[in-house]
Amino acid sequence: MRSKRARLLFVAASIVVAQTSGNGALDRGLRSFAAGHFAEAEPYLRQAVTAQPRSFDARLALGAALAQLRRSPEAIEQLEQAHRLRPDHVDTLKLLAAQYMVERQYGKAIQLLAPVAEPDEEICLLLIESYQSSGDSARAFRLARKAEKRFPSSAQLACWMGFQLQFSGRFEEAYGYLQKALRLAPEYPATYYLLADVLLKQRKYRESIAWFEKAIDISPDDIDARLGLSQAWVAAGDSTQALKAAEDAAKAGSDDARVHLQLSRLWFRLGDETRAQQEAELSLRLRNPGTGQGELPSALRSAR
Repeated sequence: MRSKRARLLFVAASIVVAQTSGNGALDRGLRSFAAGHFAEAEPYLRQAVTAQPRSFDARLALGAALAQLRRSPEAIEQLEQAHRLRPDHVDTLKLLAAQYMVERQYGKAIQLLAPVAEPDEEICLLLIESYQSSGDSARAFRLARKAEKRFPSSAQLACWMGFQLQFSGRFEEAYGYLQKALRLAPEYPATYYLLADVLLKQRKYRESIAWFEKAIDISPDDIDARLGLSQAWVAAGDSTQALKAAEDAAKAGSDDARVHLQLSRLWFRLGDETRAQQEAELSLRLRNPGTGQGELPSALRSAR
């Protein structure tokens, strides 16, 4: 299943596939964009924007290309201009909101999306994530419940219900929604991580280990799943396996402070205080004030 971020970019790309603008630079940029050559498309699209500053297609395509190149501040500048040119263009709205979210500007994403009278599934997902990330979990849960009833075939919304319910200890209800998500979309990575996490919180450690391993098989770069696996092994009483899982997490995400904090704890547990201190110091150096407890699991975030 294509990630939410990739789907939004694909939608933006679709505007260029079957059109000719009569502007040479724009046409070349759009062809490169449609072929997925975003770095190649950028200079042509910038030239097109310079020549026609009020060209919606040029602004949208340039903004989407910059988003694909992970240059969100520049993408936002272009997408805001495109949004001003066509305020009711839904795909521009979604892509701009997604870029705000990449930059943790959740209030702006909410301000952009909340007024939409008939939000589709993707707008609901973006809004739920923005509410949750901004600290308004109650509103996120209310919207998730309402949206799940409107879109009962959405694995993503079923996952959000499971994620929300586990916070209040309603593990059986959460598990039911996550099993539903698994039936709807067996390839959706978030389901496996969330199932493992719910089982871990229920102290079903061996069962959670199996689900964490499945989550890693589907999404090897999911550091949350690798850390969860390490924590599950600790809870199951096997510090050696926990250390191996944490070391694998370090290989997959060596600049994640949480990984090194986990390694520090494990080395201390295993009696190597020198290595525990080294990992603790590295964790402190890598720590980012904008991240930490309360973060959404990466599998649920739209900016994957």
